[in-house]
Formats: sequence, C-alpha cells, structure tokens
Amino acid sequence: MSIQHGEKLFEFRSKQDWINRANRIWKRHETASSRTICVDQLGRICGWGEHFSAAERDNAYPIEVFRLRADMSPNV
Repeated sequence: MSIQHGEKLFEFRSKQDWINRANRIWKRHETASSRTICVDQLGRICGWGEHFSAAERDNAYPIEVFRLRADMSPNV
C-alpha cells in the first residue's frame, strides 16, 4: 500500500531526539502536530509515546514528519 502525504518537514532520529525536540520543532516549522503525520521506517503512524518506543524497539527510526495533505486539514 502506498499513502499520499504532504511535504516532509523534519525527522526524529531516535526516541531521545523526539523527547528533546518535540515541544519546539513544530513551532519552528510554523505548524501544529495535529496538522502533521509521523511515520516510522516500517510504515507505521506514530502518534504518542508508546509508538515512538515501539519504533525504538523495532529499529524503525528515523521517524519522518510530513505535513498533512491540503485536503486533510482538521476542522478548526
């Protein structure tokens, strides 16, 4: 299966990298986490800490962060 997403914004190289940068990196890219999707190297969507831990356990970093497609903006 192939998924379509928006542009790649950044990536997390490890769980510790996610812990260290998550609070500020979305702001630096002028977006919110709710307007992005995080995908590990096994193709799994990562939304919270348990997912980032599983990616570490399964050697599935880096986790890439993409902007949602323009037609997927959440209702605000």
